[in-house]
Amino acid sequence: MITNKFKTESFYLELGQLTPDSVNHLAPSFDHLPANPYADGEFRLRRYSRFTFEQGKLNRLPSKDFVQDENINHFQGNVVRHYEEVDDHIVLDPAFIELFEHFQNMASVADGTTIEVHQLRIFADHKSAEVAPEGVHQDGFDRIGIYVMQRHNIEGGNINIHLDKNSPALMSHDFDKGEFVVLNDRKFFHSAQPITPTNDDQGYMDIFVLTANLLH
Repeated sequence: MITNKFKTESFYLELGQLTPDSVNHLAPSFDHLPANPYADGEFRLRRYSRFTFEQGKLNRLPSKDFVQDENINHFQGNVVRHYEEVDDHIVLDPAFIELFEHFQNMASVADGTTIEVHQLRIFADHKSAEVAPEGVHQDGFDRIGIYVMQRHNIEGGNINIHLDKNSPALMSHDFDKGEFVVLNDRKFFHSAQPITPTNDDQGYMDIFVLTANLLH
């Protein structure tokens, strides 16, 4: 018998795709992201919330500022950042819950685990923009899920998975239309290629990122 402990320790990564209906439900919400006052605000808009997911139901946790140690994030490390919450009407949508179902089932994330959610639009206007200004990095969690909801008028933006900080990408893919990867953030590093608009209009890439530390 494979124990849950073995499954948890042996998890590496898994790919998947949301249903088209889910993408259609969630994509319009990215058009209403607020301004970002921090260093990446020139090319990234963001909302941030925390939840637990138990027996198929979401519970929103109290608001909390977001901060990463500078040893993890060399771009905005030790900066205390406050973002507006993910909209209630999105949280109540079954399409949003689908994100958590995949994340929990694929990566052995137990009921009651705190799951942080970043809703991001990375945009490029007349020039290239960094999708991951941190470079090749880890986020400092046990598990992360990267869900690319849509790409509009851009080239580049491939999500790259690396074995270590200095290794070439072992996987690189231009995720789109609800494609996602759930991975063990302790075993792998990740990065992303810059995006460039394909014409004079603004291009953008819309992403949900879920992160969690496992309950021990």
